[in-house]
Amino acid sequence: MHISEDIKAIDDAITPPPEEQRKIRVQLKSAIWRYGWPINNAYFAKPCWHVFIAGSRRPEWETCESELEQHPAWGFLYGVWARLKREHLPNATLLGVYANGQTLGQDSPIHRDNRAGEVSTTVVLFCNEVWATCWGGELVFYDNNKEDLIKSVLPKPGR
Repeated sequence: MHISEDIKAIDDAITPPPEEQRKIRVQLKSAIWRYGWPINNAYFAKPCWHVFIAGSRRPEWETCESELEQHPAWGFLYGVWARLKREHLPNATLLGVYANGQTLGQDSPIHRDNRAGEVSTTVVLFCNEVWATCWGGELVFYDNNKEDLIKSVLPKPGR
């Protein structure tokens, strides 16, 4: 299977306003955002804003489902995860949950969430309220050599 076939954009991954989207908006606005993640001294590193939610046992490859479900502020996301897992990722293990953000003018170097050849899945949830196509800001996917663009996904709210 070609890698671009593995990249799926799922619209309405979260319930329409006001419930899940409202809760996410409230939590993101009240969260303590830290600038400088990932911590990386490479010359091309471009840090972003970051909020850690769950995944304290990620280095041990242990699921963080119960950590997320029991989180006092973010526990409602467990329902989002359970639905995505049931409908799209039945064999997935949730290793980490966090929010990353970029402000106007920021971009990020090309990176991968796993090593080449490792089988894994990353779920990205766009939490913005609105997005105009003319703003750009696509999530861009490259081939394994990081030389050719194979797909891009606009940050449509709830996608």
